[in-house]
Amino acid sequence: MKFKTQKIAYWFFLSALGLLTLQIIYGFIMGFAHMGMDGLHDFIPFNTARAVHTNLLVCWLLLGFMGSAYYIIPEESQNELFSPKLAYIQLISFLAVGVTAVIAYHLN
Repeated sequence: MKFKTQKIAYWFFLSALGLLTLQIIYGFIMGFAHMGMDGLHDFIPFNTARAVHTNLLVCWLLLGFMGSAYYIIPEESQNELFSPKLAYIQLISFLAVGVTAVIAYHLN
């Protein structure tokens, strides 16, 4: 990496991979429920798993795009980012809203 602030992208990519993994897990839960092996139905109903699965797709894609922007912008502008702290605040707030949404789906 040419610039120090490009390391911010690592945390966005790591978070995106975590959400992708969680999306795959919810996909397996739905697949097993569709085949009749729905032992988790009392905890995770199919409609909740479907909503979480779809929203996780949107979230990890957005995090990947944001991480890409934080990697490419310093390279193209030949400058460090103006405020790396704001990038971390963006990541933390995005993940906090995502976790709140997943919890809310399960409480519904």
